[in-house]
Amino acid sequence: MKKRVLIYCQHVLGMGHLVRSLEIVRALKDWDVTFLNGGDLCPGMEFPSQTEVVNLPPIKSESDFKTILASENGQDLETVKRARARQLQTEFSRIKPDVFLIEMFPFGRKHFAYELVPVLEQIRRNKMPTSVVCSLRDILVNNKRNQTQHNERAITLMNRYFDLLLVHADPRFQTLNETFPQVRELLCDIRYTGFVSQPAPQALEVPSDLQASGQPTILVSIGGGRVGYELVECALQASAQLQAGFPHRMMILTGPYMPEEQFQLLLTSAVVHEQVTILRYTPNFLSYLREASLSVSMAGYNTCMNLLATGTKALVVPFTGGGNTEQTLRAEKLAQLGVVGVVSPSQLRPDYLAERIIQALRTPPQTPTLSLDQDGAMKTDACLQELVARKQPLSGNMASASLPIQNGNHQIPWQKELRENLELLQAEGKEVRIFFRDDDIDEDEETLIRLLDLFLSHGAPLNLAIIPDLLSDATVRQLLMRELWIPESLGLIQHGWRHTNHEQEGRKCEFGISRSLADKFNDIARGKSRLEKAFGPRFYPAFTPPWNRCTEDTFGVLDELGFVVFSKDQGKEPVRGHRFQEISTTLDLYRWKDGATLKPADEIVPALISQMRELDRVGILLHHKVMDDTAFTFLDQLLKELRHCPQVRFHTLKTLMQQVEAAQSVSWS
Repeated sequence: MKKRVLIYCQHVLGMGHLVRSLEIVRALKDWDVTFLNGGDLCPGMEFPSQTEVVNLPPIKSESDFKTILASENGQDLETVKRARARQLQTEFSRIKPDVFLIEMFPFGRKHFAYELVPVLEQIRRNKMPTSVVCSLRDILVNNKRNQTQHNERAITLMNRYFDLLLVHADPRFQTLNETFPQVRELLCDIRYTGFVSQPAPQALEVPSDLQASGQPTILVSIGGGRVGYELVECALQASAQLQAGFPHRMMILTGPYMPEEQFQLLLTSAVVHEQVTILRYTPNFLSYLREASLSVSMAGYNTCMNLLATGTKALVVPFTGGGNTEQTLRAEKLAQLGVVGVVSPSQLRPDYLAERIIQALRTPPQTPTLSLDQDGAMKTDACLQELVARKQPLSGNMASASLPIQNGNHQIPWQKELRENLELLQAEGKEVRIFFRDDDIDEDEETLIRLLDLFLSHGAPLNLAIIPDLLSDATVRQLLMRELWIPESLGLIQHGWRHTNHEQEGRKCEFGISRSLADKFNDIARGKSRLEKAFGPRFYPAFTPPWNRCTEDTFGVLDELGFVVFSKDQGKEPVRGHRFQEISTTLDLYRWKDGATLKPADEIVPALISQMRELDRVGILLHHKVMDDTAFTFLDQLLKELRHCPQVRFHTLKTLMQQVEAAQSVSWS
C-alpha cells in the first residue's frame, strides 16, 4: 500500500510557491498525494492525474504581505477563515496522512497559523503517527520590524511540532543560517535537497510565436502578475525606443493574476508596436524561455531556476515590495556566478533598460562558475521515504483517550442530541456566540497547559482570568508564547488581586463589605498595572471578581480605572449604569456544594441547547485546577461538536465587546 502525503501550499501574491510545490508533487510517484491549495487557481496548471487536489476557499495578500484578503470580491474574511479551518480539519481526518508536508510555515505564512496550529496540536496531543515536514525555499525575508520575535516564534513551533525541515537549496550557494541565524536552535533534522527546478524541455516544438524571424527575441515575464506591472510597462517603452535601430521581437507574459485593468492598458499601449506580443499565461513557459534570446524578469525562485535550466541570457529586476530583500540576495549571488545581469528597481527607466538589453544581447554567453544542484524534487521524495521508513509505530491506540467516545458509528446520546440541535440552529440561520472563561490562573500547572493545548487543537479562543499577585513568570512566558503562535487566541483578563477572602463571616469575597474603598482601589489598580506590565497590549481591561462576587462600590473603582468589561456568573439582574459592559458566564460545568463536582453531560447539554436558543451569547465557565481526565474528555468532545457547526462563533471578551460597540454605533447613527 502506498504511503499517504498531505501537502499544504498557500500562495498569496505570486505563484512561485505553487509552482515549486507542483514539481515536488510530480516527483512523488510512489505516494498517494493530496494537495491542499489555499490560493487562487492558476489556469492551465496541470497536476498529475493521480493527485487529488483540494481547493480551500482562496485567500490572497496585498503586495506588502501585511494584509490578507478573501480572493472572491465581497466575501467576509472571517467567514472564509472559519470555512477553511473546518475544511482543513475534515481533510486531515479523512486522509490520515503518513506525512503532512507544509510549505513555508512557520518561517512565513503567520497569518495562517489559525488553521494550521490546531491540526499540528491534534497530531502532537493525540500522538498520531503522522510525520510533519516543513518545505522551505532558499532565502527567507529577514528584515521584519519584529524579526527576533518572528524567529523565536518559528523556532518554538518547529521544535514543538515538526520532524523534518527540507531546505530547497544548494548549500554551496545559500545556507539557511544566512537569513535565519538561529538555525542551531532548531531540534529537528535539517536536509538540503538542492533546488527544486522544472526540467529543461527536450526537443519540444518551437512555439509558433517565437519561430525564427532573424531577429532577437526578448521574453518579459513577471510570474503571477499581481506585482511587476512597472517592469512590463518599462519593457514595452524600452522596446519602442529600440525598434527603429535594433529590430527585435518582444513577448510579454503578464501572469494570470495581473489585474484586468492593467492588462487591458498594456494591450492598448502595445497596439502600435507590432513587434510586441502580450499573453497572460502559457503552460509552456520553459519552451518559450529556451528559445528566447534574452529574458527580462524579476528574480523569484522558480524563474531563476528556469534560467539555470535553459541557460538563457537574462536581466533580472528584483522585487523589493514591503522591504523584501529575498530576490535581491538571490539576484546578486546569481550575478556573481555569471548567470544574470541585475537591474535594480531604482534604475528601471526605459532608456536604461534599453541600453542593458542591447548590452546583454551582444555579450557572449557565459558558463556559470558553479553548477548548482537542481535535483530538489527527487531528493525531497527520497527524504520523505527515509523519514517514514525510520519512524517507529507508536504503541497502543493511535488516538488518545480524549477523543470522542463512540461505539462504531454510534454516538453517545448527548452528542446526538447536541448535533441535532446544532443542525436545527444552522437551518434557522441563527448565529450562536459562545465564550469560554477559565478562572484562577497563577502557576503554569499541568492542568492549565493541558487546557491550553486542548483549545489550541480546536482553534478556539479561551479567556483566562489571571490572579495578578500570584502570577508566576513561567506562566507569563507560557501565555505570551501561545499568543505569539496565534494572536488573539487568548483573552488575558484580571481576576482580583490575590484571590484572598477578607470576610470574617458569610460568603467568601475579596472585594466585600469588610474592606475600605481605598483598599479595593489599591488592590485592583496594582493588579491591573501588574498585568499591563506583564502582557502589554495583549492584556484586555476586563475584570472578574474572585468567587464571582463584589460589592457595588467596586463598580465605581472599575469605572475609574478604565475597565471596559465586567465578567462574573450571570445573576438575575445585569449590572447597568456604568461605563463597563457586563458579559458574564451563563453555564458552569461544575457544581460546588460539598466540593467541586463535574455536572453530568445529560445536565450540561440540555442547558447549553436551551441557552443557545434563548440567549444573545453563551458563556461557559471552566476551572482547570479541578479538572480531571473525565472533564477534559467531555470538553474535548463538546468543542469538537461545536466547532463542526458553522453557525457557532467562538469569542474572547474583547471580540464580544467589539460587537457590542459596533451595535451601539449603528443605533446612534
